[in-house]
Amino acid sequence: MSADEEKRIRSRNGRIFHRRSLPATLREHEVVRVGAEMAENKGLPFRAAVAGEKVSGKFTGTVQLSSGKFAVVEKSHEFTLAPWRPVIDRQPGREVMGVVQGGSVSWRLGR
Repeated sequence: MSADEEKRIRSRNGRIFHRRSLPATLREHEVVRVGAEMAENKGLPFRAAVAGEKVSGKFTGTVQLSSGKFAVVEKSHEFTLAPWRPVIDRQPGREVMGVVQGGSVSWRLGR
């Protein structure tokens, strides 16, 4: 079974159903693709955040993807794209820390 076939299931009446995890999988692929493109421009390696991980560093901006808005969080040797929340917009250039939970993040601001 191919990867595409694993993502969808055809019922007896011919309708196609997608697995519940498909939106999250597509979002992850988009974040990795855009992160890799940004890494070339920034000269910093990109590291994707995973669920349950703490993300910390300087909030340097946002990027709008088709799957939503993401915060750019930079450390001296790498950067991460983390789900954006409105509270973070008041913190450009400041240190932030958050815990990624699925498609969201719980931010703690300032030091």
